[in-house]
Amino acid sequence: MAIEFKKTAVSGRFPEIWRGECKILPGGFKPLQSFAVGTVLRRAALLEVNFEDMTAAVIKLADVLAGGTTKAVRVAKGHYFAVGDVITKVGDGKSTPSISSIDTSNVDYDVLTLSAAYTGLKAGDTIVESVAVESGDATSKYTPNMIVGADKEFNGKGIPAIDAAYEAVVLYPSLSFTIPAEWLNGPCLKSNPNILFIKQ
Repeated sequence: MAIEFKKTAVSGRFPEIWRGECKILPGGFKPLQSFAVGTVLRRAALLEVNFEDMTAAVIKLADVLAGGTTKAVRVAKGHYFAVGDVITKVGDGKSTPSISSIDTSNVDYDVLTLSAAYTGLKAGDTIVESVAVESGDATSKYTPNMIVGADKEFNGKGIPAIDAAYEAVVLYPSLSFTIPAEWLNGPCLKSNPNILFIKQ
């Protein structure tokens, strides 16, 4: 009689922060953007924190995957883009279409339908939330100086607040996007060298 081994799939994800340790800023920060009920903001997502008004902007980034078009762009799961966001390509910035719709039905990727085709956009590129421009180069709408220190689910109740971490070692494989080189100084976040990104 043969022994039959059955496999059970268990969901999970790579840990975002080494040993789970990070240092959180006092107080919570009000998100500048709106997020749909049910959205979960994961640890190590990039933030631009403003201490003057105690707000935090989530940096929206996504890597472009093969198989899409310049108007229906396939991107990795784990982004925070929403309909109406304006995007541009990191390192190019020649175009700033907005997102018309987002198809999340595929388990491996999302499809962002843009208001206009983004000429030259291809697999391997990284797109970022931007401010719309008619001429000149567009850049990221926000620049990171902190990261999310604890998962935050937006449930539509109360006043949302984000826990921002000012010190942590982030495991790069946990991120679903590529961090633009201009935001880094070696392995550290340029605007906050206490945030370290490592690949192991």
